[in-house]
Amino acid sequence: MSSKDFRRLLDRVREQGFDVRLGGSGHYLVTSPSGETASVSATPAGGRGRSLTNTRAALRRIGARL
Repeated sequence: MSSKDFRRLLDRVREQGFDVRLGGSGHYLVTSPSGETASVSATPAGGRGRSLTNTRAALRRIGARL
């Protein structure tokens, strides 16, 4: 996943009312409007697209529409 794709994904969840902030561990902490949280890597590296797939899955679990 490119950093541009990752930023677009985070922008989409922000538009849905999610809070996105950078934590001290090198991960973004994403909080849904209902209070559920997910932690996603701030440096989404990885081969064969798994990083993007895993990030999307984590965001969907807390209610993001992607």
